[in-house]
Amino acid sequence: MRSTKLINRDWLFRLEDRKEFGEESANEQGFRSLDLPHDWSVDYEPDQNEKTGGGGGYGKSGVAWYRKHLTIENITENEKIYLCFEGVYMDSTVYVNGREAGGHGYGYTTFYVDITSYVKEGENVIAVRVNNGLVPNSRWYSGSGIYRDVYLVRTEKVHFTHFGVRVATNGLYPKQDCADLQIKAMVTNDSDVPVHIGVQHKLYDAEGNLVSTSGIALYLAAGETGDCMVRPQVQGPHLWTDEAPYLYTLVSTVVRDGEAIDEFSCRTGIRTATFDADKGFLLNGKTVKIKGMCLHHDCGMTGAVGYRDSWERRLKKLKDMGCNGVRCSHNPPVPALLDLCDELGFLVMDEAFDEWLLAKNKTDNYYSEALAYGSSMFFTNHAKEDLTTMLRRDYNHPSVVIWSIGNEIPEQSSNDGVKILKMLQDICHSEDTSRMVTSACDNIAAIEPIRTRREFENALDVVGYNYAGRWRERAETFYEEDKTEFPERRMIGTENPSAGGTRGDYSGDGRRGGYAIATMHHEALWRYTASHDFVSGDYLWTGIDYLGETRWPSRGAGCGPIDTAGFEKDTFYYFRSIWNDKETTLHLLPAWNFKGQEGEYKAVIAYTNCQYVKLYINGRFVGERGYECPRFGCTKSWLDCFGNRYTTNDLHLAWDVAYEPGTLRAEGYIDGELAAVEEITTTGAMTALKAEVDKTVNKVDGLFQIELSAWDADGRFVPDACPMISCEVEGPAHLIGMDAGDLMDLSLYGNANRKMFNGRLLATVQADAPGRITVKLTAESGETVSVTVKAE
Repeated sequence: MRSTKLINRDWLFRLEDRKEFGEESANEQGFRSLDLPHDWSVDYEPDQNEKTGGGGGYGKSGVAWYRKHLTIENITENEKIYLCFEGVYMDSTVYVNGREAGGHGYGYTTFYVDITSYVKEGENVIAVRVNNGLVPNSRWYSGSGIYRDVYLVRTEKVHFTHFGVRVATNGLYPKQDCADLQIKAMVTNDSDVPVHIGVQHKLYDAEGNLVSTSGIALYLAAGETGDCMVRPQVQGPHLWTDEAPYLYTLVSTVVRDGEAIDEFSCRTGIRTATFDADKGFLLNGKTVKIKGMCLHHDCGMTGAVGYRDSWERRLKKLKDMGCNGVRCSHNPPVPALLDLCDELGFLVMDEAFDEWLLAKNKTDNYYSEALAYGSSMFFTNHAKEDLTTMLRRDYNHPSVVIWSIGNEIPEQSSNDGVKILKMLQDICHSEDTSRMVTSACDNIAAIEPIRTRREFENALDVVGYNYAGRWRERAETFYEEDKTEFPERRMIGTENPSAGGTRGDYSGDGRRGGYAIATMHHEALWRYTASHDFVSGDYLWTGIDYLGETRWPSRGAGCGPIDTAGFEKDTFYYFRSIWNDKETTLHLLPAWNFKGQEGEYKAVIAYTNCQYVKLYINGRFVGERGYECPRFGCTKSWLDCFGNRYTTNDLHLAWDVAYEPGTLRAEGYIDGELAAVEEITTTGAMTALKAEVDKTVNKVDGLFQIELSAWDADGRFVPDACPMISCEVEGPAHLIGMDAGDLMDLSLYGNANRKMFNGRLLATVQADAPGRITVKLTAESGETVSVTVKAE
């Protein structure tokens, strides 16, 4: 039977390239011990002279080696043994007991190395060379090293092929009270004799009840791989939706002579997902507007390492914001992220490549005529393999609703662009007939010669628009011209402006004019998207700040409504006010601490889904503001429209208020009733720290994420406190790092000391063994707070 063992513990690492490091008996002096996953780029402070440049967040590059002494016991002649690497950045070569066994070029896809003929009973030496020395080579921050999980996989010689079981919803009949499924299983016979086998499938609901069984026989000659298929039905199915993400468990078994010899288990959902030229995105036959965010794969303090706990905290905040979609930009994500999207109900655009044959200049954003490195180096020989791996690995995730074969591909305006597009799209269609395909086009309506060719656009199942309002009059009309010219075209906003900024910055001199107008680029777009069904929705750039795409002395880009530490910016509440219609939102800004600026007028902003808001300062009435989106006209007579309280076409409310210390009070009303109150008060200096931890109990290797905040003597949050904080960990755990979301702070995330930024700081601790763990956080001025948690 199949055995899958996580082998992340007890590796050796050295950032130096010597040929002898691949030898079985290599001298390991100078290597340091660590556990995987590991991104060596965040082991060093950003360096302005690093060749990765601003595009790569000035991260450390180079060539490094990993080594592991791995004991393998009870090896039999009837088994296959593999190493599974979920992600190595990049260009890796794997050695087993001194012999080259395999490797992989593209840094973002999972790959297997067959080590059956290289291993021996007892201790074995695994060595992995990682070449990230040809830089810059990715957009944006890539990280370096074995940055995802590694497994030892053992199977019999007759076994399911890697990612060989694929389940899809074939249809919902007649009124969605019966689901017709299609389950395909690919089996490989690596033995030297032909076999007759059976493949059985059992589907269980979320409560563990068996709801479907099916099976089929299969004949395989020696060395042959074959597919088989069944179409079971599920009566009264629980459908997977973005609001109710119900999951089933499929258990598939290979049987020979009545004995189970291989087994594969996965979670899946029953749902249909498609795109329509008039109705937009249809989930189970109903129009659902995609309110999505693009996400890069980095996680702030851990760099390219994407722990499940870290993504869970981030995604839950996006969900609370009203976001229901994630675009994996611009490469296949860590599998744990897709697992969470299944569980939480996100509509995922799974993306394969940021470049095809034409390499992009990783600093200036476009392809370069100069020598440029990147995934294009591997495209000709490995694109089919890499794309197929993504399609098969992610096939069973109900959250994945569309495949993207490329982002801002320069070939969109070249002679061979359509040829390559069709080749990649045909691979998608061959592997998966249930999902449509897009590519994110950034030059629709651009000037020549970079303009996207019409034949390139028209070849796509769904046309992806990056910055639909970028070009000339389309700043007002967005998709209108193309809908008129191509009425049968399916459309999705693959990348459009988000609303970010710097958390707690109210200087008014930020990018695009500061906090007062931070959301306006998105507001016009959302009014159009929300009121036109044919636009399937949007994936905005971005949901969370990310490393790279920056200029010194910053380490990243502040495009998101959530910072790298996972803290909500003011713009988070803008999106929550227009996207989360299940809960009332009323958020007031700026923080009312402007000592020395008395009498100066400040823009006071409210993000709300209340119908109108009344603002007061120190008990005095300032004014009333209101808006509606989408606006709805008269229903019976023109008199219906009288009595509304609309004062703006913006999606935020604004007042100009002369600063004086004290309290701003906003009262939000719905249908004439007070629905929400928000107050902001001038605060004193920080006198206390508060700490909240996301989990009080977690498993070994799990993360405890502690949100630290500053408070004054009257129990008010202090929004401009930036003291140095030190962290001490007692018990079976270690500090992963600290992050305050300040992209201008270039110190090491892993240090035990870091400055708080505008009243907040995140400390992350990883459990090493079972037991009680105490984390003590102390400010330079003496304030302290402790958190005690437990690892099991």
